[in-house]
Amino acid sequence: MRIGRDVVTLCLSFIYAVSMKQLVLVVFLCWLSCPALDAQGPDRKPRRTLAEEEIPGTPAYEKLGEFEVADSLLAPNVLLFCGQQVNLDPMNRQRKLRRELASLSRFTPVLMERAEIFFPIVEPILEEHGVPDDFKYLMAVESGMNPEARSPAGALGLWQFMRETAKEYGLNVSRKIDERLDVEKSTHAACCYLLDAHSKFRDWVAVAQSYNIGQNRIGTELKRQKVDEAIDLELVEETNRYIYRLMAIKIIFTHPENFGLKEVRYKKLRRR
Repeated sequence: MRIGRDVVTLCLSFIYAVSMKQLVLVVFLCWLSCPALDAQGPDRKPRRTLAEEEIPGTPAYEKLGEFEVADSLLAPNVLLFCGQQVNLDPMNRQRKLRRELASLSRFTPVLMERAEIFFPIVEPILEEHGVPDDFKYLMAVESGMNPEARSPAGALGLWQFMRETAKEYGLNVSRKIDERLDVEKSTHAACCYLLDAHSKFRDWVAVAQSYNIGQNRIGTELKRQKVDEAIDLELVEETNRYIYRLMAIKIIFTHPENFGLKEVRYKKLRRR
């Protein structure tokens, strides 16, 4: 009888050991299969594959830093963004801005053609909501002013709204209709988002950053990093460059002659 009990005990021990190993293996495989939690929140767009000239450390990237920009464009080292002064005295800021000017200048002719179509529609809506006119350039950074642009993550339209964010700000997004593709309605929704962010941060630079990475993340990083200016936040590479791209687009559009471009001409529309 004792031998029988010993055999039973041994068998149970073996089964328990195998079960535990299987359990550990299952848990491990589940962990591997789960996607990493996105620290940037639901509005965070995946990083796109960068061209060599946009990858820090490559020869092409360093060459962009040699792009010549008339000093008068950046003098007296202060740029106005949404009526807010951005100090360009720190050399790292000016270097980043020059690099974005070099990177974007290749694509600007197409953007300027599209601006003739969309600026007359968007500008009166921004004015109606009391949103600074400079945010019309955000469309260029977000979608290249392509009203049908779609990101791999599902952001859509001129303002690249994610589905849930679009619904939150009053857009109808369903199988039959998607108002993210409606230029006027999506612009109204973007204005509401920007004003909502400004009510939290009271800083238009932080507002612009939040459009790329989400309001919650910017709020968290402002508290954690305790920087004097939002432009100095250490964020993911895409967002670190985002505000400089926005300022670079403004410089190119307001000083086209310095980049061999013609001034954008269009008839401004009045809202009824």
